[in-house]
Amino acid sequence: MVSTNWLELFVNVCDAVDDALSNFKDWSERGERPDQYLLDQVADQAALAVLRGRGTGILSEESGLFSGSSGKIVIIDPVDGSTNAARRIGHYCVSLCAVDNSEPVAAMVYNLATGECFTAEKDRGSKLDGKAIYPTSCNDLGEAIIGISGNPALPIASKQYRAFGAAALDLCSVACGRLDGFIDPISGSGVWDYAAGIFICQEAGAFADEMSGNELIHFEHARRLGPIAAATSELLEELSGTQRLDS
Repeated sequence: MVSTNWLELFVNVCDAVDDALSNFKDWSERGERPDQYLLDQVADQAALAVLRGRGTGILSEESGLFSGSSGKIVIIDPVDGSTNAARRIGHYCVSLCAVDNSEPVAAMVYNLATGECFTAEKDRGSKLDGKAIYPTSCNDLGEAIIGISGNPALPIASKQYRAFGAAALDLCSVACGRLDGFIDPISGSGVWDYAAGIFICQEAGAFADEMSGNELIHFEHARRLGPIAAATSELLEELSGTQRLDS
């Protein structure tokens, strides 16, 4: 592929996943792996049918890494929040991030339960259903509402916190001001969980880091990291220090 309309491609992927799950009945049935539902596999097959053969590499949570003929790769979680989906909790999504030579250039997070669609393109800002979004101006952890993934080792001294169960959507909530920040204090996230959401945060004007200072974008299927996002740099600094133990 010489050029790609990423968002158009991503819409096609989301439509394919939506269609594949539209009449799905076996929401609680397990997949081939212990950490997988059948719905994950069904969504993955639908997504790959759209993505493969376009010259890009693909890194999927469900089926691993497929090489491409260019430096471009699509990082995808066909259903982020699949436990929510299995239990019929309306907070789960398709998460897609296009990376060109290790730099994110476009992203889409599509809420399969509500139809909300978050998008971002490099240097063009972020949008929710076509309208520009921005984070809050919160710079004090004690006044912040924080999204969280996993149980923290140490208390997080925020005003309140929420554990919604779909990191991509939680990060988008930071981008649009529903949350002031997000953290995975147990460093349990695959890159597909956060790549799109972090990019949407950054393009909206929010800030991001990783629990141990690692680069967030990588292509290792087994690697897990601890993404952090915050509305302001001051809040990011406070939030990123909450789980770091002295040696």
